[in-house]
Formats: sequence, structure tokens, C-alpha cells
Amino acid sequence: MAQPGQTTQSLSYTPVPTQRRHAYRHRLFVNELSQALFEFVGQLLPTAQELVVKEDVRKLLERLIRTIEPESRLLSFGSTANGFNLRNSDMDLCCLIDSDERLSASDLVVMLGDLLERETKFRVKPLPHARIPIVKLSLDPSPGFPSGIACDIGFENRLALENTRLLMCYAMIDPPRVRTFVLFLKVWSKRRKINSPYQGTLSSYGYVLLVIYFLVHVKNPPVLPNLQQIPPLRPVSKEDTHINGYNTWFFDDIELLCQSWRSSNTETVAELLIDFFRYYSRDFAYSTGVASIRAGLLKKESKGWQNDLSSSKFNDSRERNRFCIEDPFETDFNVARCVTREGLYQIRGEFMRASRILAMRPRALVALSQLCEEKVEGPQAAAPSPIFVPPRLSVPPPGNNNAVRSRGPSPSERLSLRPDTSKHMAPKRSQWTSPPSPEAPASQRAVFENQLGEGLVLATSSILAPERNEPGNPGDNPEIVNNNDEESRSGCAGTVNLQGQSAGSSRGASPLTVHVMPSLGWNQGGGRRHAQRLLLVTGTCNLQLSKMPT
Repeated sequence: MAQPGQTTQSLSYTPVPTQRRHAYRHRLFVNELSQALFEFVGQLLPTAQELVVKEDVRKLLERLIRTIEPESRLLSFGSTANGFNLRNSDMDLCCLIDSDERLSASDLVVMLGDLLERETKFRVKPLPHARIPIVKLSLDPSPGFPSGIACDIGFENRLALENTRLLMCYAMIDPPRVRTFVLFLKVWSKRRKINSPYQGTLSSYGYVLLVIYFLVHVKNPPVLPNLQQIPPLRPVSKEDTHINGYNTWFFDDIELLCQSWRSSNTETVAELLIDFFRYYSRDFAYSTGVASIRAGLLKKESKGWQNDLSSSKFNDSRERNRFCIEDPFETDFNVARCVTREGLYQIRGEFMRASRILAMRPRALVALSQLCEEKVEGPQAAAPSPIFVPPRLSVPPPGNNNAVRSRGPSPSERLSLRPDTSKHMAPKRSQWTSPPSPEAPASQRAVFENQLGEGLVLATSSILAPERNEPGNPGDNPEIVNNNDEESRSGCAGTVNLQGQSAGSSRGASPLTVHVMPSLGWNQGGGRRHAQRLLLVTGTCNLQLSKMPT
């Protein structure tokens, strides 16, 4: 009790503000979920034994094909080669024939099918009259192949090989986040029965493009740069950048890129996943928009992809353009063309369901179990659906720790490793992107660094233009050009000199230069729009266009 004349001091309890308490709980949730995602997906990666067996199968098939076409090569593509493959996934192989005199793809399919039926134990299904003729192979499980093998062999699909290299390069920029994100989404979409184009939903390839589009064009700051927007650092001919009339240029020197650029986006893979589900459940413009990793959000009308149900062209069971995802190279091809009205309803419903689950912030294992709970359809739908139990995510028993370590890196460490690249997946455009030699003059090295830095600004600023129109001939021009700009239609070889300071640069107001080359379809209008995007990034930007010396 206080004595007379003495002041009393009371210790009052100050509650933690509700906002801070929610932020703390959210941080705990995303950290726990991120670690669970690493462990979960890491344990679904192909084993070393599986990769060896698949490579042996590829070599065997290559030897047999060479009995028909001696100058042929059999190369892996798709998820087998781009770093987004799961355990026991199918093999996709492409046969290239390095000879001017060769059989047609249909004839090769028939001949190879007959040969494989005679010489192997594969079940063979030739499809010589498909849009892309292929041979489908399958092998039942056996002691040497515990899960069996499924394989598709195509011919001369060089665009698919470049597409595989592009996705692999994106996977190599930030393997822990990008690979984990994509691989989990592939598992999730399969468990929720929304990854079958034959049933009106989206292919796994389509989901990969949605992830890359989200990481390049939606997140701010972007997690990945736009590799197709980084220009070559030296002049390059059209023959070196086009296949079958399609522009296949992209910056493929990822080692050089990672030395010069690192994303300032530090969100965890769980935070990215939460935002991904939220964006595609409520924000993406399904009725008018086209997701393009090359160019950002385009309009359906700019590509002629309106879903005009009054036209007999679209009056079939597969209303072709309900959902639009542009192929990175075949820009006139809608990857989501098979998504029907019902299929889109299911896909958006699953995005909403996933967003609701994550908004509740359950424990990480509970979240994974609920997200990947297998969807039951048909007569069994009324029965209780089986609960999905993720692979073991706990720490191994103490007595087995050494044994586990001796087997190699942990699942999360394996995801952090860049995917192994075979020869045909290696960078092949270094002659247009490699830095000058150490003996080169300092001015030449400074110009190179200047151009690379400017290319990176262009590759990470596309998020500032949320929706764009496209020129009438998609695929000829990688830039986004205003159709009403007369200057944009006239090619102009030269350089764009930009006075200002690029984001993250300490070069002050030194001029920044971008080469403008008509061989890639870049023109004065495109240069102006790059300058406008730089103005948004830097605050100051003076555009000058001058012809390159001949």
C-alpha cells in the first residue's frame, strides 16, 4: 500500500495490435508452408536410377532409328528435359535428321513402328496421320522398370526443342522457387482432375505457362525477367532467330544473366502460390485477355481469338477461345484452345477453392492435404473422397540420419540445384550475348555492360503495361506496337539512345543504348514504346533514334 506523499506506478498490459498479430501468424504460416512445399515436391523428383534407365532407353531407340535414317539424332524435350519433370513421368523424344534427303514424318512413323514391334517388347501405336505424326510406346512394369515406361517419339519438331530450352532457362534462373511452384501445381492439377485437354481442361504445359506469365508480368517486382525481350547484344540475322517463320529468339545465357541480375522480389514460394491462386480466381481477364509470357496481357480481339458463339466457327462442343494462352513462339496458337465452357468453370472453381483453403491458414500439412485431396467424379462423387497424405515430411529417426545423408542431397536441396542440361539444351547463342574478352578495351566492355543492363530493364518493366494490343501479324514482331502509329510500321535500323538512370544502376545520367535491328522486327515504334516503359522505371528518358553505320 502506498504511503502518503508517494506516487503509485501501475504496470498496465499493452495488447499487441491485431494487425501485427495477424502479420506474425501469416509469416509463420508462409514459412512453414514453404518448407513443406520444398520437402513435398522434392520427394517427387525422379530418382537417379530412373534418369539412368530413361537415358538407356533413349540410346537404344536412337540406335534403332539410325538403322532407318543413319544421320538422325533422338533428343529429349518437354518435361523430360526442361526441369519440370516428376517421378515416373512420360518421355517425349524428337528425332532430327541432319540430311536434306529424308523420308516424310508419316513414312518414318510407319517404318519405325514396324521396326520397334519386331525388335523390342514395347507396345507400339503409330499415329502417322496425326497433326504431328508420332509413335507412342509403352512398357509394363518389370524388375528393371518398376513403374513401366511411356514414350512418344516425334520427328523434326524443332520448335518444341526451342520451347523446351526456353522453359529450362526460366527454371534455371531461380530453381528453388520456380521449380517448386511449377511441380506442385502439376501435382495439384492432376489430383483435382483439371489437367486433361481431352476432357476440356488445361494441359500441364498450359499451367507452366500460367506460372511463368504470373512470375514475369504480374508480380511486382517480377520474379523472372522476360527472356524474349532481352535483345541480342550483337547484330544477328533472321535465319539465326527464326524457325518455320516464327521468331524463336530469347536470351539463353543464364549464367551471364545471373551474374548481372537478381530479382528484388523476395517473396517465399508459399506467398507466390497464395497470390497465384488469388490472381487466377478473381483478377485475370478470362473474357477478354490472352496470357502471353512473350508480351504480357494481350486482348483477344488483337489476335482474332474472340469467342463469338454466334459464328458457326465456334458452335461446337469445344468453344475454342474460352481461355487463351499464347504459345511463346507459335504466337498464332492458343495453348488453351481445348478448354471448354465446363472445363473453364472447373478450372476457375479449383483456383477459388485453393485460394479459400490458403486464406484459412491451416497448418502446412493440413493445407497440402486439402489442396491435393483427390477429386472424385461420377457415381462415386457422393462417397467420402480419400484424404491425400503427402510424402513423409518429418525428420528421419535419429538412428538413420547418417544413412539418409549418405544418399545425397535432401529433397529441398535437390530442388535448389539447376536441372542437368544435355548438349542440345545448352546455350547456343553465346556469339550474340557473350561479353568481350578480358583483353578488349575498357570502352568496349562498358558498351557491353550498358547494353546488357538496358536489356534487363526492358525485360523487367513489361509489368508496367497491364494490357496491350498487338500488330495484325503476330509472330513477326516481338514488340508490342500501337497499330495506329504510322511510324511503328516502318522498319528503321539504328540505335535508341536513352538519357537517364536505369533502375538499380549507379551510372548516373550516362547514355543507355539499345540496338534496333529490323531482322528481329524491332522498329522505331517499338523503340519508342521501350523508351516509354523506361520512362516509367527511371523517371527521365530522352529518346533519340539514329541509323546504325553500314
